[in-house]
Amino acid sequence: MDIEHIDKAIVENYRKLRTRMGVITLAFPVVVIAMGIYWGIGIQPTLSDYYFAGQPPGTRIDIFPVRLWFCGILFAVGVFLFKYRGFSKNEDRWLSLAGLFALGVAIFPMSLEGKSDWNLFERLGMPWLSLHGVCAVLAFACIAVVILWYSDSTLSQLKTSNPKAHKRFKTAYFLVGCYMVLAIGTSVLLHYLNEKRGSYILFAEWSGIWAFAAYWFVKNRELRLVAEQLKKTLAKTAVQRSEADIVDKI
Repeated sequence: MDIEHIDKAIVENYRKLRTRMGVITLAFPVVVIAMGIYWGIGIQPTLSDYYFAGQPPGTRIDIFPVRLWFCGILFAVGVFLFKYRGFSKNEDRWLSLAGLFALGVAIFPMSLEGKSDWNLFERLGMPWLSLHGVCAVLAFACIAVVILWYSDSTLSQLKTSNPKAHKRFKTAYFLVGCYMVLAIGTSVLLHYLNEKRGSYILFAEWSGIWAFAAYWFVKNRELRLVAEQLKKTLAKTAVQRSEADIVDKI
């Protein structure tokens, strides 16, 4: 097994990880809502409401049948973000923070009728906040930071070699990042103004999560072009060195 084969295997594994992350994120709201419908639970005002969505005790053994799917997928996303290596130290730190906050969304339940067993913010005089909600907002915020500020750590490789692609990806990352900020901002605003009438918050959260999924697919495409450009650059450098060696010998 040569070094080139190992390098290709590592690159391919990372590509598959990003693809799976995108697929899991795409599936998250669909699976949660579908499982709720399967168990006879109507569409909830928010995704977090599926944490305690169920039927009275005695109806079935598990009175919150969707919680397992909600928390399980969040754990998968959180662990991935925490373990995934960014292309710079700062990007890696923000991704790890996003992973921890995603785990926090699963670990700390949403408030039920204004009450929570994790009443940290109530003790601090801010009962309108919850650890669950704060973790959700911060997870989105950390991902938005990664997209808006650190996507250029690899994208800069295309700036001179393929300026059209550089501009296209730059615009895509900007739009995805801004949309994520808009989606979570809309969700928070509706949470306090709409009093959970209808499912507007759920669809705002859903669209923000799908924007997050889109980022991983766009990133895969960008890195494929970057890898191709680096190969061309290395090949050209190797040829130049060989020519220089021949000239020196002559």
